[in-house]
Amino acid sequence: MRQFNLPDLGEGLEEAEIVAWHVNQGDHVVADQPLVSVETDKAVVEVPSPWSGRIARLFGAKGDLVKVGAPLAEFAEGAGQDTGTVVGEIERAQAPADETKAVPDLTQPRAVPVLPAVRALARKLDVDLNLVQATGAGGMVTRADVERAAKSLTDAGPAEPLKGMRRAMAQRMASAHAEVVPTTVIDEADIGDWPAAEDITIRRWPTPRRARSRRRSCAARPSHCLTSA
Repeated sequence: MRQFNLPDLGEGLEEAEIVAWHVNQGDHVVADQPLVSVETDKAVVEVPSPWSGRIARLFGAKGDLVKVGAPLAEFAEGAGQDTGTVVGEIERAQAPADETKAVPDLTQPRAVPVLPAVRALARKLDVDLNLVQATGAGGMVTRADVERAAKSLTDAGPAEPLKGMRRAMAQRMASAHAEVVPTTVIDEADIGDWPAAEDITIRRWPTPRRARSRRRSCAARPSHCLTSA
């Protein structure tokens, strides 16, 4: 048996989601024949077969996340372990060190102060108390908080799993929210000595010439004219 692992897809990508298999277990494939399509944070990529032979086993199903270097397929012919390849003409990236940062797990439950009756209501309405914004005294989750959260879930509809670029954006935003300190910078300027007769207002739109041009455009094509506040 010979295993083929998910190759380095370039640009520091560490995992990919299986979109579709183009072969089945037991099929005979030739070198460079598409085996599977995977979706990364950047795009959907076809992974070709590195060898010719019969597919003895496929690892993973549609929707599964596969780490770079994890097994994708096993060939009946040959022996040994795949050392990894690169899809396309991209230089192989160096193996990442053990100091990779994990995305904070926001699914870990937190201690939520709530009365037993309110907890029972949340269980009945299928509301996760960890996601409810508490408005009661001392951070207590009230009955109104649970009902408001249930209404929001009903209005929003069923949750849709994030994939590809949207999942990567959500992970980066969650990581930034957990690790970056929010700050606000305020500065002051003393303009008390500004000449009284001089107009110090900043005007960006409209200048007289652009205003006239805009009026002519609106008169010619009213449906394409947007009124600015």
